[in-house]
Amino acid sequence: MLSSEHKIRIIAEFKREGNELYSAAPRIVEAIIEEVNKALDEGSARFKNPDEKLKCRERMHHTEGIEAITKELTKAYGEIYKELIKQAATKHVIDDMGGIYKKHDYQNPHFWPKWKAQNKTQYAWV
Repeated sequence: MLSSEHKIRIIAEFKREGNELYSAAPRIVEAIIEEVNKALDEGSARFKNPDEKLKCRERMHHTEGIEAITKELTKAYGEIYKELIKQAATKHVIDDMGGIYKKHDYQNPHFWPKWKAQNKTQYAWV
C-alpha cells in the first residue's frame, strides 16, 4: 500500500474512533502519521520487483520495528502522542502484512512463500 493510502486509512480510523488527539491537533497528528509511514516504508520505493519490495518489509514491519518507531517519534513529539504513534505504526503494518510478526519470523526460509500463499491479494499490489 502506498504511504498516501496508509495515511488516508489511518486518519479515517482515527476520525471514526473519535480520537481526541486528532480532533485537537489534526495537523500534528497527520505529520506524525506521515513520519510513521515514511519510517516503515523507507527504502522500498527504489525496488520495482515485488519480491524485493517485500524483503524491505523485514526491516521494520514487525513488533520490534513498531516499538523502535514509537520510541523515536515519542521523543520528537512528546509522551502525549506515544499511544497514537504506536497505533498508527501498528495499523500500517497490519495493512501491509495482515498481522504483526516478530523480527525473527522473517528469518524462517518458509516465511515468505507461506505469506504469499495466504495473502495473494496483498501481494498483488506490492
